[in-house]
Amino acid sequence: MHQVELNASIRGKKGKEANKKLKANGAVPAILYGREKENISLTVNAKELARVISEGENAIISMTLTDNMQETVVLKDWQLHPYNGTILHADFYRISLEESIVAKVPLEIVGTAPGQKTGGILDIHLREIEIRALPLQAPDKFEINVSHLEIGDIIHVRDIQMGEEIEILSDTELVIVTLIVPVVEVVEQGPAEPEIVKKKKGGKK
Repeated sequence: MHQVELNASIRGKKGKEANKKLKANGAVPAILYGREKENISLTVNAKELARVISEGENAIISMTLTDNMQETVVLKDWQLHPYNGTILHADFYRISLEESIVAKVPLEIVGTAPGQKTGGILDIHLREIEIRALPLQAPDKFEINVSHLEIGDIIHVRDIQMGEEIEILSDTELVIVTLIVPVVEVVEQGPAEPEIVKKKKGGKK
């Protein structure tokens, strides 16, 4: 997991009217909680928060509060406006760099499978896995190399190469990706209808 920085202010007034003023000033209400410490209501700059979100869910955030208090946190959740996509609220969770955390790590498919050149199709079953590790030892993503796959080959979670410092919590038998044969739909045709020969008036058949 990589580290980013974010400034935050301790929020005084709460409620709908206070939140409207925050949004008008380009700020977002937030909450900081966890590690058996007191919850703190915060405000953060909307553009800075959007930048942090773009860094990915597994970013470790070095947060500086208005009184120069430092917190190490992760972005646990955020809410978006259903129509215009603006950030409405954010939840930050305290962590310790010396204690393991549980994280969901995305899987990125890389390479081109030889079997694709002979008509095979990559069938992706899994997009992320859950692990436990120290924050700085948890990866931002796992690359799944498919450059060796032939038709019928499968990559499971157990095939991911990682150090002993990372514990996989997801089922290791889960399929990540397989190379399948394309299904060709066969359309059955019914028996041909008999040709009807019409008799001409005043003539022969």
